[in-house]
Amino acid sequence: METFFIIFVSFVYKLSYVCIRNRGEMDSVKAEIVDKCCGLFIKYGTKSITMDDIAREMGMSKKTIYQHFSDKEDVVMAFISEFTNKQNCTMQIIAEISEKVIDELIRSAEHMKQMISNLNPSLVFDLKKYHPKCWAEYVNFKKTHLEKFIYNTLLKGIQQGYFRKEIDCSILAKLRVEMVEICFNTEVFPQEQFSMPTVQIEAMNNFVYGICTLKGHKLLNKYKQIEEEE
Repeated sequence: METFFIIFVSFVYKLSYVCIRNRGEMDSVKAEIVDKCCGLFIKYGTKSITMDDIAREMGMSKKTIYQHFSDKEDVVMAFISEFTNKQNCTMQIIAEISEKVIDELIRSAEHMKQMISNLNPSLVFDLKKYHPKCWAEYVNFKKTHLEKFIYNTLLKGIQQGYFRKEIDCSILAKLRVEMVEICFNTEVFPQEQFSMPTVQIEAMNNFVYGICTLKGHKLLNKYKQIEEEE
């Protein structure tokens, strides 16, 4: 337990450092506004949040908000940039501190569970419908970073003997990315019937077990404290 705590603290420290570094020259007030908007958009979506809401939550005038952002679209774009930056940082650090690919998957699953538990599914719908440019930016992140990260993870799993060597990493990387997105579709998984974190974790578990070798399957079960008959 002590070792895990040390690793976790190291992970949080590295993540905070890398993310702050990647913000570049963003001034402190603008950074605070972006942080506040991240929380609001994740919790409520973008449509229901107005510039007045942001100013009220920040305890400042709307005029001050407009000194840093031209309009709401500009705010949403800053949110997308911050969100994707943090996800990219998280993926990098998880990969760095995980010796075995199964360790990496367990940490990624825990990160996903925590992130999704606070995320309103309407955010995806709002971005697609009301902020197409912002959504396009996220799609670009998926293609240039997320797919590449998953591809490398799959390749690492094959090299370590935990994933089946005959899998097509390029195809499965794309499938995994799209699998995550469809789990946010409330027409497929209505909120009143399904828990979003449960849907995502169930999808991830079935994906991973489907590509594992016997060696990977046994280690994954060990982490999950699952006992199966041979």
